[in-house]
Amino acid sequence: MGNSKKLIAFMGGMLDEEKNSNFIHEVEKECLKQGYLMLAFGFSETTNLKQDRNNCDLKLIEIAGGLQLDAIIMQLEFIKNQYLIEAIKDLAKKKHVPLIVMERKIPQSISISMRYRDGFAETVRHVIDVHGCRKINMIAGPVGDKFSDERIDAYKDVLTEKGIPIEECRIGYGDFWDRPARAALRKFIEDDVIPEAIVCANDAMAIAVCDELIHLGYKVPEDIIVTGFDGIKSALFNVPSISTVEPNYADEAAQVIRLIKEYENNPDAEASYDVDFVLKRRSSCGCFKSEDVLSPEEITVLSSSYADVNWAVRSINMLVSKAEMLDSVVDLANTVVDTLWLQESDFQFVGIFSDILRPEMGDMPPAEFTTLFRCEDGKRTGIGLSYEEKDFIPGFEKLVENNDISIFLVRLLYTGNRTFGYVVEGTHNTSNRDIRRCEEFSMFLSTAINAVLTNRDLADMHREMERISVLDYLTGIPNRRGFYNDLKNIIEAASNKGKYLTAFSIDMDNLKHINDFFGHAQGDFAIQCMAEAIHHFSSRNGVCARYGGDEFACALLTDVPIELSADTVRSRLDNVLLSREDVVSKMYKITASVGSAHAIINEGLDIDKLLSDADEEMYKDKKERKQRGIDERN
Repeated sequence: MGNSKKLIAFMGGMLDEEKNSNFIHEVEKECLKQGYLMLAFGFSETTNLKQDRNNCDLKLIEIAGGLQLDAIIMQLEFIKNQYLIEAIKDLAKKKHVPLIVMERKIPQSISISMRYRDGFAETVRHVIDVHGCRKINMIAGPVGDKFSDERIDAYKDVLTEKGIPIEECRIGYGDFWDRPARAALRKFIEDDVIPEAIVCANDAMAIAVCDELIHLGYKVPEDIIVTGFDGIKSALFNVPSISTVEPNYADEAAQVIRLIKEYENNPDAEASYDVDFVLKRRSSCGCFKSEDVLSPEEITVLSSSYADVNWAVRSINMLVSKAEMLDSVVDLANTVVDTLWLQESDFQFVGIFSDILRPEMGDMPPAEFTTLFRCEDGKRTGIGLSYEEKDFIPGFEKLVENNDISIFLVRLLYTGNRTFGYVVEGTHNTSNRDIRRCEEFSMFLSTAINAVLTNRDLADMHREMERISVLDYLTGIPNRRGFYNDLKNIIEAASNKGKYLTAFSIDMDNLKHINDFFGHAQGDFAIQCMAEAIHHFSSRNGVCARYGGDEFACALLTDVPIELSADTVRSRLDNVLLSREDVVSKMYKITASVGSAHAIINEGLDIDKLLSDADEEMYKDKKERKQRGIDERN
């Protein structure tokens, strides 16, 4: 496909992480200036754990492969699995486009790295040089994590530089999360390793540490100074506001676009650029600056985001609660159309594998994907066009030209190791809340699709069990239960009132003799042949059944009473049986005793009596045949 705007694919995990969303926002602004359009692909595999299943995220890379990309940005801080990294590298080679690698150097790529070590060292120097602290504890990230270890090294370097002894007992590990950080702080207190300052490897842990210190009766910063790292917004919103260092995202984004433009005709080039951090001195260290007070605009953004979360929760709850009652993906598409008005972006699209829809929609084009939902220009539509993977979105070229869309967010739909499709949201001036909303929608829609498919499988299973429960396992014709169900439907049909129902009781001759002398396999063969003959006899205007063993029944619906003698019925059965060479060649014959009875279909019809009367006639036929000297064993 040909596009007037050049396409840049950003590939990373945890796109709603504030560091990522801040970077994405700044790149989006640079793309607008330089004539690029950004597509942000959000991956789910963000750990280095070994996977024992096919990785769903590889499908996201395949989808990206259908696009005419001009550059790929890979954020390695949140993509840890090597097979994903290799797949993205291979995609860049295949597309012959520059690969910008964030936070790590890879051969034949352009690396952009933040000076994490220098930035963290600046916070440690600040609490020593400005606040005179000597007893400084550190709460790091996970043990063995590259980014955490780099900050530990910076901490130790500064202590050594300032002539402060390094004490390993003053280093705790908070895994970059709230609860582990609180646990690490409590261990300091329990071990009586009380600090003058705690430098945390990220802001989330610094916020947790401040809260836990206050809970334990300490004052921040009067008793203990706390600093963070990363510069997330919640660090500013906290009480006390967190002293931290913040990456220069605007400079980082500008350099990324500059390097893409510079090396667009040389995709194998190697280059690097480092991004500085900016120290933000705030209340948690005892410093305070007026510019670190929330502006009215920021308060408005917070309020709008809070309101949007409430709307989104309501929308998602409606979608998932309704999905739990559905067993049709087609119905789910209609449900999405009805509920998603509570959570709407400039452009929203959901494509799912066509194979998911085929059991419900029957004859469909052979295309790989089908539109499940689309919202464009305020219009919401459900299941629509089928298309190939290379097309990405039907009409994508037109969307690229839409100046109201400056970024596409792409997220996979999956649960476990089962992939359903993908979500695309187009927006502009992207906020963290926009990205989080896309994450929420894809996650809960995946849950909804999985619930519907599970319900559909259960419904299919139930129908199959119902079908099996009314069929005889050996012959495939109805059993007694199925026969009564069929008769009930015939009798209750208003169009059959006043017509006649003729019941036949058919008892196969000599089954025990066949089993004893020729084996049970031959006995089963004989039963199956008799069932086929009876089914043929009743197929035009009736129903039949095997009651079990050698007992069969059938019933014919006619406009007038019919009188068929036992010999006539036997003759018709023989016509079917004797047309088969495998029956004629047997050393035994397959015959039956037959009885019948008929009644008019009205309110007074007693089906049990009708069948009992047919049984009596069958026994009379059996007795008369014996009296005539017919040897049933033949």
